[in-house]
Order: sequence, then structure tokens, then C-alpha cells
Amino acid sequence: MHVIASFEHSIYLELAITALEEAGIPKEHIYAVSLQARPNKPKMFDTIHRSDGVSLFDAGTALATALTVVGSTYGFILKGGAILWGLIGATVGFTIGVLIDIAHKKKKKANLPSRDKITEVILLVACVKEETKQIQAIFWEHHAFGVAICE
Repeated sequence: MHVIASFEHSIYLELAITALEEAGIPKEHIYAVSLQARPNKPKMFDTIHRSDGVSLFDAGTALATALTVVGSTYGFILKGGAILWGLIGATVGFTIGVLIDIAHKKKKKANLPSRDKITEVILLVACVKEETKQIQAIFWEHHAFGVAICE
């Protein structure tokens, strides 16, 4: 039998391994494998096949629409006409909106903990069937992300 658990690389992992050893599981039956972090950074722009749910064009399109209406309205008064000032409003609004979204995304990213440093560790314990419930309880007590029992 094998009991497999996923942990964050933290002190709880070390405590879980120590608790397993105190429960009588030999060191030779405990395997810990650290997963590697993502080698490339997330991309700024989404594609049809991959999206992170964050769009850089939402505020841009909203501001472009608003400034197009304002520009074309005042374009009847200003020299150049409504169409020219509507296009200028759309361009300025879209640019400002995209810059706001980029600044907001960078600010949000700066406040989050760095994802490059967070990795998971998979802990595998080879045991007899009678020990599985005890090992599973130890894993849950030490904040495992998930636990599985395999035959």
C-alpha cells in the first residue's frame, strides 16, 4: 500500500515526516519529492487556447466608448468635425484604459506573494494496509493539501 500526500514546502511537512517516524514508519519507506516551479513567467496577453481570466482591454474599451461619444459630441463645435474628434476620443480612451489596466495588474501582482518561490512537495509512504488510516490522519493533522491511498 502507498499513501500519497501533497504539502506546501513548509514546517508542516517536516513535522509530518517527524510524526511518521515517531509512529514507527522507517525512513526507507518515506519518499519526499519537491516539484519544480513553472520555468517561464505568465504571459501578458491571452490567446484563444489559454486565458488567465484577467483582461487588459476591459477598461480600454469602456473608456474608448465614453470618449468617442464625448469627442463626437464636441466635434460638431470644434474644428475638424465629429468623426475626427470621435476617433481621437476612441484612441485616447483606449490608451488610457489599457495603461490603467496594466498599472492595476502590476499593483495587484506586487501585493501577491511571489509564485516562483511556492512549490509543492509530494510525500509518498509505503506501508501495510493497517497503517494507512494512521498515516492519513497524520497527513491531515499537518495541513496536507490532499491525500490519496493506492494499493
